[in-house]
Order: sequence, then structure tokens, then C-alpha cells
Amino acid sequence: MIPACDTEEARNGQKHERNFYTQPEFDALYHRNPQLVSRTPVQRSAAMARKVCQKLRVLYCGERSYDGPCGLLLSLLHGLFPVAAIMCQYESKNWLANDLITGFTVGVMHVPQGMAYAMLATLPPVYGLYCSMCAPLFYFLLGTSRHLSLGTMAVVSLLVGGCLDRNVPQISPFRPSLYCSVFHLVVLGPATMSGLTNLTSTAAKEDVDVAARVVMAAALAMIVGLIQLAMGILRLGFLTQLLSQPMLSGFILGSSIHVGMSQLFVVFGLHIKKSTGLYNVPMNFYRICSNLPESNWVTFGLALACMMVLYTFQLWVNPPLTKRIRVPIPIELLIIVFGGITSYYLKLGTEYNVRVVGTVPTGFPEPSIPNISLAGSLIGDAFVIALIAYSLSYSLASFYASKEGYTVDPNQELVAYGMTNVASSFFQTYPLTASISRTALQVTMGSKTQLTGVVSSLVVLMVVLFAGPLFYDVPNVRFAFVRLVDSPILSCSATAVYSQSTIRIKACCLAAIILVALRNVFNQIAEIKRLWRYSIWDFASWAVTLVATVFLDVIYGLIIGITFSVLTVFIRAQLSNTLVLGRFDKTEVFKPVDSYADCVEVPKVKVIRYEGDLFYAGAERFAASVIRASGFDPRPIICCKKKLVCTINEAEAILKSVHSQQDLQLSSHPLHGNRSYQVQYFFFPHLLVDIQLGDGTCSPEDLDEPVGGCHSRCCPCRTTKRTQANLKLEALKRKQTALCHLSTLLDKVPLNHLILDCSAWNFIDFVGVNALKMVGICCCHR
Repeated sequence: MIPACDTEEARNGQKHERNFYTQPEFDALYHRNPQLVSRTPVQRSAAMARKVCQKLRVLYCGERSYDGPCGLLLSLLHGLFPVAAIMCQYESKNWLANDLITGFTVGVMHVPQGMAYAMLATLPPVYGLYCSMCAPLFYFLLGTSRHLSLGTMAVVSLLVGGCLDRNVPQISPFRPSLYCSVFHLVVLGPATMSGLTNLTSTAAKEDVDVAARVVMAAALAMIVGLIQLAMGILRLGFLTQLLSQPMLSGFILGSSIHVGMSQLFVVFGLHIKKSTGLYNVPMNFYRICSNLPESNWVTFGLALACMMVLYTFQLWVNPPLTKRIRVPIPIELLIIVFGGITSYYLKLGTEYNVRVVGTVPTGFPEPSIPNISLAGSLIGDAFVIALIAYSLSYSLASFYASKEGYTVDPNQELVAYGMTNVASSFFQTYPLTASISRTALQVTMGSKTQLTGVVSSLVVLMVVLFAGPLFYDVPNVRFAFVRLVDSPILSCSATAVYSQSTIRIKACCLAAIILVALRNVFNQIAEIKRLWRYSIWDFASWAVTLVATVFLDVIYGLIIGITFSVLTVFIRAQLSNTLVLGRFDKTEVFKPVDSYADCVEVPKVKVIRYEGDLFYAGAERFAASVIRASGFDPRPIICCKKKLVCTINEAEAILKSVHSQQDLQLSSHPLHGNRSYQVQYFFFPHLLVDIQLGDGTCSPEDLDEPVGGCHSRCCPCRTTKRTQANLKLEALKRKQTALCHLSTLLDKVPLNHLILDCSAWNFIDFVGVNALKMVGICCCHR
């Protein structure tokens, strides 16, 4: 019987006792299902197969799937297109107005962010609009989140830009290594049609470099989508658990520093080469500081003015305004428009050399097949981008889903992101992810379903098709839809030419939008105190990832962050606490004795709590820490006890053999005229006694007590009897001495019982079981 601890009766001063049970006794007492008690291997294998099939059915068809092949197919399609269930429950009277207003507002927000983040990806601004236009449409069909705004995002755009910077010079269209035909848009700026036939000029080479980036970005989007789709089909959504929240926060902050550093070149108007690869942030910071005298202060003033206006509206104007009219002022779009108008009338581009990003052509691109042959050089970056994009998007979706009272399926989200990237890549987009600011705006404005994304996509489509003539400062800029045929001699032919007005965007305006958008990311620095207070390991993961990302590179920072996060799991297993528990007087409540002065240990009893999981990484530490916490090492005592017990057993065996003549074997052989007997004991073959006997002649002084009529001391039977008496006496002495030593040894042991508190153990593996057995064997010293 043992007392029940830490129960309501114990807290009230009452004691309740319960019995000890073995597992068979417990099963018999409470009538365990006999089918689970004894099953043949075939039955166990069949049961396991049924469980696997049931698990697969739940994973792919849902918990409430229909029976039969048709029912399973219907359930599969129902899970693949969750929009059907949402639209069936759509309340037009209550939700439609919110979705339309929110969709229009988010669509307006897509325009400046899409163009700005496309610049981070080293692509023309229009491709950011294509991303913002395609992503919400495809996600509407497959996504399970009702508030996620899919499109462009700073961190993923930065990763895409780094990938293109590394790979475009290696796979240039001027090299004959790429033999295929691709279609894409090339923004030619003020080039004339005659320039299309001569691509050897510097401007034409820059256009071809842009074309190569567009082709590679579309191929990257396709590969990222295929990776995410494969992960979704295989139900590998749990892989994002490798990216802990502190590590991800440090990575995003470090990536944001990369983004901010890249935009400082634009803000100061510096036309110098940027450093890429390892240590690029410190190197770029040094280059900016050393070239500050060459800055374009007009560009800096315009960017600073834009940032001040953006910050003022976001912090003090829009928050109170949205409480009244629910629609915030699209200040980012207004900054772009008024920045272009101001630069046109003040002639900032021609007289003050203010940098222009490029033109935004109006019109919709024709679909083209991405060049999947580039997968060999892009697969590494694609896997990293796929994992980061999914982690950011799913964490955002799950956060707002729990806040709004519904759930999202991680595996279906993987399928949705993958299909969205694959389908969008046919329209020259780059990898997509969710935006924190746009998603938060959707939730704040009361969006109800994914219909908001469809509306925002239509708004961006209208901007792409018809906004050119409304905002322009160069009225007759042409762009061409060009077919590039890669061969040793590159040829180019124009398939369609449009003469439409386009928007010329000032780079400093987009840089100001990006820098102000990073404000919320840099606010995460305030989490340092909370991370330090709650977990030093989370703080270390955050700090290591941040430092590696900033001072090395984005990709290396992610790899080091994941490695360190996984390593901390094993470090924690090696540093798990081992506490000695005691109880308070007249209670059954056990607490650590080091934490409470009134908590004392039970005499001759040691209660130990190991606060860690018992698996291979910490099994050795578990055994050592339990022995150390018990106050003594039982292993030397066990060794001495084994020797003493062995001695006692040998003595008892000798005593038994003395009483039984059948346990002795005598073998004689002549030795110098005398007979020699060797006594060997069956119980211990190694124990041999040599007995030298005479030749059979006796003298009167050799006489002793007669044995079987023989009166000679030299008689073999007489000598054997005396030898037995000596062995008996020696065995008795050895046994008594060993028993005395054993009693003294056991009296020195300070414990009678060792109790392990296993409440903190989550799981135990094979190595842990062996460690637990070893501790049990070491402690069984009695």
C-alpha cells in the first residue's frame, strides 16, 4: 500500500492509500480486452496495417470521410478544394460588403508593395504586380485560411534576389549552355524598334540580363511550388517544427537588416557596386560610410520626406481614421504617384540625377512555360525558399485562424502554396508568400472569407491593364514581347509591340516604402527581454541566428540557425535538472528540498526527480545524476558484496562436501614410493587439495581414533578424515568473516529505498530503458 500524494484529501489532512499492482494483475482485475492481451504476430501485423490505412484515410480524406471508393474520392476533392465548403456557408448579407471593401483596400496596398519588393528581388517592378495579381486567385481555390494575403514579401524577395545574383552570371543567355526558347517581357525603356535587332549595345545587354532574371525567377517559382506540392502530398507539414519561433524571429530580423542595408544605397543615391556573399552587410556598411561625400542629397531628401510622411500616416493618421471610416488612406500608393508627379515637374531625373527604377508597362503577359532545365542550379535555393515561405505563411495563417475561431490544415496549406507557385510561374512570377501587414489589414477591416483575395487581385489587374494612362511622366515609352533563342549567336525577334503610357517609378520612393515597412520587424528587438527571462536557450537560438544571418549571409544564417536549434535539444538533454524531493511535516506533498526550508527528506529513503526525457542523448547523464543525487555510489559496494557472497558460497559448498564423501574424488599415483591423493570438489573444480600419504606402515604414535578398524596415522582413510576436519574449520572461519564484513558493508549504506519520480518524462527509448535497468541493478545492493 502506498499513500496518494498531492491530492485533495492529502491537502485536507486526509490520507488515501492504494495498492501495488503488476501489469498482469491490473489487467485481470479490470478486465482488459482479451484481444489485446495475447495476439499472434499475424494478428498484430493486420492490426497495424488497419491503423496505417485509417491514418492515411484521415490524412487525405478527413476524419469525416464517406465510405466506398466514390465516397473517398468525394472526400478527397472536398479536402482539396476547401473553398466549396466555405462558399456554401457564405452569408452574403453580412459578409459581402466587408469582403468587397477590404479586398479593394488590400488590392490598393498590393500595388506599391508589389513594385517595391520586386525591386528587392532584382526584377522590374511590374513582376511584383504579376505576383500580387496571380497569387490570391489560385490560393482562393485551395487555401484553408480565410484571411491570408498571399503575394510578395520582403524576406522571400531578398532570398530570390540573392539566388538570382549568384546564378544569373553563371547561366547567361550569351553562353551556349542553355538551348531552349523562352518567352518573357523585356522592358526596353526609351529604346526604339531598331534596337530590337541589335542587342550588342550596353543597354541591350542590360535588358537581356533582366530577361535572364525573369526566366530564372519563373523557373525558381516553379521548382519551389513543386517542392511544396510534394511536401503537401507526402504530409510533411511537421517539418516546419525544425524552425522554432525564436530562430525564425532572429532570421527575419537578420534578413530585414540585409533588406535595409540594400536600400541605403538607393536612399543616399550611391552608384557603387554592392558586396555580395559572405560578410556583405559589414562590407556594404563600410562602403556606404566611405562614399557618403558622393551621395545625392536630393535623393536623400526626397526619400527622407517620403519616410516621414509614411511614418506619420501609419502611426498617427490611419489608426484613428480606420475607427471612423474603416478604410485607411493608401498612403504608399499616393507616395508613388505624387513622387512621380513631383519628379516630373521639378525635373529631378534630368537635372538632379535622381535614380529611376524603370517603367511599369501596362498590359497582361501571355502565359509561358518556365524553363525547368534550370532546376539543377536552383534546387538548393528553392528548397530553402520553400521551407521559409511555408513557415512564414503557415505561422501567420494559424495565428489569425486561432484568433478568429477556425482551424487551418498545414498539409493542405502546403498543397495550396505549391499549386499557387506552380500556376503563377506560367505568368512570369517569382516565389510567393504571405505578407504580415496585408494579412493584419484584412483581419482589422473585418474580412470574412478568401473572396477578399479575389477582389484584391482584380484591383491589381485593373492597375496593370488601365492605370498607365492615368499616371505617367514619359508618354510614349515602348516595350516589346520578345522571344529569345539561346544559341552561340543570340538572335531576337519581336512578336508584339505596344505603344502605351507607363509609370516611371522613383527608386527612392520604393526604398522609403520598404524601410518604413520594416518598422514592425525591427520592433521585435523588444522581445529580447522576454526571451532572456523565459528561456536562455530560446534567447541563444535567436541571437545565434541573428548574428550568423547579419555577418555571414542569409542562407548561411538559416542553416546555422536550424543546426543550433536542433543542437540545443541535445544540449538540454545533457543539462536536465536532477532534484532531490522531500515532504513537509504531516503531509504527503513532495517538493525539492533545496527550494523549501521546511521540506525534509524521509529517513533512509531518497526520492529523485529527473526533469528530462530518457533517451539516447541523455541516458548516460541520467544514470550518473541519479547516483550523484542519491548521495553515494553503490557500484563499489556491489563489487565488494559480490566478492563476499562468492566467498560465502564457496565456504558453504565446502561444508556440504565434507558431510558427503560422495562429493570427493580421490585419484592416486605413485610418488617416490608414497601415494599422493588430490582432492577435487565438484562444486568448485578450481579448489584442489594435495594430500601426501605414506606407504602404509604405521607406528604407535601415529594411532588416533580408529576409523573402520584402522589404527594407523598414515592410513589413507585416517589422513582424509583429518583433512576434512581442517577444511571444515577453515570454511567456517571464512564464512563467518565474510558474513561479518558483509553486515558491516551493508550497515554503511545510507539508503533502504530509492524512488524515481517519472512525472517529467515524456518518452523513453531503448537506450533509456537500459540506463534505467542499470540504475535499478546498481541500487539493488541488498
